[in-house]
Amino acid sequence: MDLDLVVNIIDENGYLGLFLWLWFGVFILPVPNEVILMTVGLASSQGALTPMLAFCVTYLGISAAFTSSYIFGRVIGRRLLRLMRRKKRFVNSIESAMGLMEKYHAFSLSLSCFVPGARYLVPLLYGISRLSFRTFAIFAYSGAFVWVLIIFVSGYLFGDKMDLVMKYSDELWLVVLAGVIVFVSIIVRRKKTIKETGTGMEKAIYQERQQK
Repeated sequence: MDLDLVVNIIDENGYLGLFLWLWFGVFILPVPNEVILMTVGLASSQGALTPMLAFCVTYLGISAAFTSSYIFGRVIGRRLLRLMRRKKRFVNSIESAMGLMEKYHAFSLSLSCFVPGARYLVPLLYGISRLSFRTFAIFAYSGAFVWVLIIFVSGYLFGDKMDLVMKYSDELWLVVLAGVIVFVSIIVRRKKTIKETGTGMEKAIYQERQQK
């Protein structure tokens, strides 16, 4: 992605133009999201954009795109899904998205941010399944924040080596995704252990009172 393109968008339309470009552009432009976000990060590192403002606008634009996908799912999702199933290029992505949903349930909304083929399909499918917006927002927006932060910072620090980063992007995302899964698994296990310990203590106290 040409750095001048990002700068021109800001010059001509301001940060609102960047927001709209990220919101609708991800559905239209045949460019990987990672390239777009890294370019914005690179532009920020070179002083063309205000870093904090650029990050917030980028995050809001991507979040708006996820929300649109979810709303499409609720409104016209079934018809759109039938149409997509007829095209071979979407079949593997749909299966990948459904596999994530089956294995990780609502948390798949967060994980899907790191999976290019499923990134906008998972919100669409959850829109079709009528998942509550509150649950969608919790998992989708938190996952989007972490994902955008990683890509933005990568562009800010290593944007001049974008070709090398994109060359090994699949391997890097596998490592990041594995790390996220391990981190979440540890938290879930700790909560489960604490809950079981608390339940055991409650039972012991109850039995002691009964004996008295």
